[in-house]
Amino acid sequence: EQLLRMSSVHPMQETLPGQAPPLPRSPPHRWFPSFRSLTAILLCMCFAAIHMMNCNLSMSVVCMINTTESDSERVNSDVGFSPANETAFIRLDGHADLVDWTPEEQGLIFSAFNLGLLFMLITGVLADKLNAKWMIVGSVAVAVVATMMIPIMVNSFYWAVLARFLIGLSDAMLQPAVNSLLTRWFPASERSYALSIATGGRQLGTLLITPVAGALCQSTLFGGWPAIFILSAAAGVIFIVMYLFLGADKPSKLSCISEGELKFITLANAAEDCGKKRNERKVPWRRILLSGSVWSAVVAVVCHEFPLMTMIMFLPSYLHDVHHYTATTNGLLSSLPTLALWIAKILSSYCDTWLKDHTRWSHSAICKFLNGIGSLGLGVFLYATTLLDASHAWLAVMFLCLSMFFAGLHTPGCQAALVAIAPAYSGAVTGLAFFFVASSGIVNPILTKWIVQTQSAEEWNLVFYISTVFALLPCITFSVWGTADIQWWAKSEQQQQYYKDIKSSRKTSKESLDSESA
Repeated sequence: EQLLRMSSVHPMQETLPGQAPPLPRSPPHRWFPSFRSLTAILLCMCFAAIHMMNCNLSMSVVCMINTTESDSERVNSDVGFSPANETAFIRLDGHADLVDWTPEEQGLIFSAFNLGLLFMLITGVLADKLNAKWMIVGSVAVAVVATMMIPIMVNSFYWAVLARFLIGLSDAMLQPAVNSLLTRWFPASERSYALSIATGGRQLGTLLITPVAGALCQSTLFGGWPAIFILSAAAGVIFIVMYLFLGADKPSKLSCISEGELKFITLANAAEDCGKKRNERKVPWRRILLSGSVWSAVVAVVCHEFPLMTMIMFLPSYLHDVHHYTATTNGLLSSLPTLALWIAKILSSYCDTWLKDHTRWSHSAICKFLNGIGSLGLGVFLYATTLLDASHAWLAVMFLCLSMFFAGLHTPGCQAALVAIAPAYSGAVTGLAFFFVASSGIVNPILTKWIVQTQSAEEWNLVFYISTVFALLPCITFSVWGTADIQWWAKSEQQQQYYKDIKSSRKTSKESLDSESA
């Protein structure tokens, strides 16, 4: 139903005083039914490409690291030696060199991605002022270059850190740009569903690269594991070419959009003052930083992302160390929790629409309800996974799938609330939230690799205990203090004046009634 609504132009349900009456339904565009649908699909492809370039290392590290020697026994004879990082690498027939990154070095390389994400606090502000289309294209282009750096300069640990930092920086440019673009392209009634389609691209990217990476690890194509990075970069190039021709910062810049759809989006965005870049408006940082609603959403998003980062970065390593799966099987099984997360995102968005249409619950109540169930289920099944050993490997995979399924309920939950509370400053609010996500993401891999020294089940259980605590925290914080209502400081001047006039009118009416009764 929601997809059909997005595929055609439909009348607005509400308009502010002084606006034109609702537009009649207009016929779909002659060669594409709705450019809102096309925009959502393109953004989904964008996230898929960027996430392929992000999570490719989590799978390739299983087959590119030399695990045949200990840290105290470096192989430096009959093999090459790299003075750049003082590590040895082994060359196998038909395969690329293996590298000898220590667990600590691996943790730093994974953390470098989140170090780049810290810049989202800056890019979030820029997303509300600059052309979002070129920010998206630029972010993917940076990720493509950085991804190709890894197989080319893998013998240098420092170049690998720089490459991962640049991929994180590209993601920092992408997320707020997409959120800002969504507020310009979609009315509030469609935004939650559009967000689920767009961000579902992250799971789609994982589904595409993880099983393929497992197969490439065993092949000799481009040396084996380097083919994983080449394939990821190629996906980014394909998206850039498509988006340059089909994408636009806002509807008015797309020449082939139908007049009816353009007018519909313009009226919808006028109610929130989101249809244009806010160069003339300053970001109310004081109001944002003092807003309990903002911080409740930020904490919920951080607690949602922390377990997901653990799964994205270390699930293949966990399945390899604890349950002893081969690379090919590991690649297939590692994609199943991601598939569950993607399915849950779509289904939960349908559930969100159904609750809005068939209940009297407010948007805030629906967000809290779905987010609470998601956080509880995520935490319970992450903990349940720690109770299983290698003899119940299939059940552990099932529990991980269920945990990620419940995590999908956060999309119409805290993530939708993050966009809803201040649509006019969605880039800034998103940047603030993902600044703290990135901060936790820097600690996550370093802490994980510090804990997991001998690859034992007990060490991995401790990692899952920490993720469980993070997952359960929003059951209290967001359920009590969370909201999806637009904050008064984020409303347009027209709306603020309108509500001030209503309040003044009610006060005058009450005073006149009191005087008459007296």
